Amino acid sequence: MPPKFLLLLAFFPAYQIWDLWQLHVASGVNYHMVTEAAATVVFLWILALFMRERQRAAREFAELKNSATAGERAIVERDASARQSTKDFLKQMQDQFDAWKLTPAEKDVALLLVKGLSLEEIAGLRESGAKTVRQHAANIYAKAKLEGRHQLAAYFLEDLMAPAAAS
Repeated sequence: MPPKFLLLLAFFPAYQIWDLWQLHVASGVNYHMVTEAAATVVFLWILALFMRERQRAAREFAELKNSATAGERAIVERDASARQSTKDFLKQMQDQFDAWKLTPAEKDVALLLVKGLSLEEIAGLRESGAKTVRQHAANIYAKAKLEGRHQLAAYFLEDLMAPAAAS
């Protein structure tokens, strides 16, 4: 709340109290003084309610802001974890490709096959012929002792689906 507004809100009750004192000194207790005193009390009561509501809203806003900040932190942590998991998974795939003694071209084809690309799509990406990609795929399946692309994908994806080992 702006300080000028708070000053204005504080000025009005101070003026009312001064005015009530002047009325009391000038004419004692009368109907006019009682009504002005009642109006001042009501104003102070409404002001107190307003200030309490303002504080509650400020607390809720701070809690919401903290919650949003915590959510943003969780997203960053989750994204970092996902990136690390992807790096670990790709490293594991590359290690297995090395164990199968795949050539660099076969490694590229194998990775794209696991990603689900067709032989024609792989040929387009690698700027090579479909027959060349088909031959690389056949070599991969033979070296890995697998029967096709589905078994190749399953070979790597099975580990992702397996339940975590108990510690």
